[in-house]
Amino acid sequence: MRPVKAAAAFIAATLVAGAWHITRNAVPPSFDDAWYLEISFRFFHALKLGLPAFAEEYAAAFRIKAPLVSLLPQPLYALFGPDERVAVWANLAALGAACTAVFAAGRALWPAHPRRDAIAALAAALAAVVPLLYGLSRVFFVEPVLTALVAASVWKIASARTGRREGAALGALLGLGLLAKVLFPLYLLGPVWLRRERLLPHAKTALLVAAPLAATWYAFNFPYVLGFAWSAGFGRIASDYSAAGGASSRLYGYALMLFGGALSWPLTAAGALVAACAARGGRLDDGSRLALAWAAPLAVFALGVNQEIRFAAPALPALCLLAARAAMSFQSERARGAAAALMLGAGAAVFTRQTFVVSAPDALPWCGAPSADAGWDRGALVTAAAEGGAGVAAIALEHPRLNANNLSSLAAARGLDLRFVSLGYAQSSTEAALIRLKDKNADRVIVVSGVSKEDLSDFLNRANAGVAAALASGRLPSRLRSRVQLGAGVTAAVYDLRRGM
Repeated sequence: MRPVKAAAAFIAATLVAGAWHITRNAVPPSFDDAWYLEISFRFFHALKLGLPAFAEEYAAAFRIKAPLVSLLPQPLYALFGPDERVAVWANLAALGAACTAVFAAGRALWPAHPRRDAIAALAAALAAVVPLLYGLSRVFFVEPVLTALVAASVWKIASARTGRREGAALGALLGLGLLAKVLFPLYLLGPVWLRRERLLPHAKTALLVAAPLAATWYAFNFPYVLGFAWSAGFGRIASDYSAAGGASSRLYGYALMLFGGALSWPLTAAGALVAACAARGGRLDDGSRLALAWAAPLAVFALGVNQEIRFAAPALPALCLLAARAAMSFQSERARGAAAALMLGAGAAVFTRQTFVVSAPDALPWCGAPSADAGWDRGALVTAAAEGGAGVAAIALEHPRLNANNLSSLAAARGLDLRFVSLGYAQSSTEAALIRLKDKNADRVIVVSGVSKEDLSDFLNRANAGVAAALASGRLPSRLRSRVQLGAGVTAAVYDLRRGM
């Protein structure tokens, strides 16, 4: 049990470092994470009104994104109040759960291996120092809980035996996985196919459990989420996250993001070296084939249109398991120890830099040392926009530190019945932006000045100037309500829109 205890201590140390990071980091949420937070806070306030109010909020949540991650922090809010930093603790716990599930999966993949506990322990420890996994655990994204559910599902798939409880457990994981992300089944296709004969007797029970659980939300939102998933995978939204060029260019770009960003070059090099030294040209064992099947979605993402690297997260523990299996294949105990130390040392060195040293702009994706800079004064802007009982405020700015999503998040945390909207995703037309204001029943418009052009994404802010000009000329009937100083040289003007415009 010595490797297991050592791995547990190693993982605990990384989680403590993650907790320290969360307590020190004041950077506001940006876009998708702020949306998850907004809905999470609305769940909390609806729960205080009773189950009918919560059920109504839950059924209409997101429409295009599954809502499980927004449910997870509710006990934390009950203890500490609804707060953007409080919510992130749920994701840190999800990372710990993912490491535990990776350990269980490792033991199930190689049940007869004489060093199965060492393989499982090393894989779990490696998962704790994969940059994409710990980076995402420090922001409010769905991937930490999705990774934990995928790892737990692979464990149950690999270890499935007879009995109704096995089918019920698989069904519960499938239902929860679908409530986490509509892509959840993709990560399990390979393992399920390899274990199809063993799983077939459990299929009916699993579906009887999974279907009602997933239907609590999908029954109201299936057409919306399916349309969004198609667009995100192959349509307009996917094109916004794609690399330039053809398939070979996308493959090369994805490889750089995966090995250089999600895993980091030091950890990739250490794992590749261990795997190369351990290779003997023999056939893969059953556990290794299952791990490769788990990792197969990486090839799908590499060749797909959407090159968003977050999608890779639930498949990365499979690479940790394969690396651990290679390290524990050496006959010499000294060689096994050296291989484990090489990979853990590489991972720990990157973890230390990405947690305590490197600033976020220069860090790996979603990594970097914590910052005390809370950005512009969102609180003052939410207060100003809410005065007079406004219901919908449109903001003519899309910036990671200030946008409709993170203003809505803060308003929802305060329990305000105020929602912020953008001028439209990547809106390029002033006319379309003005129509959107009417369609959304906006009664406030916020124009922000003083943000340098170099600090703005042209792609997301093409309609801002046109809307500001429409306000200034009177084409968009309005009245200047207040000005808010957001920071050094940055000011927001809040306009009342006149009804019947």
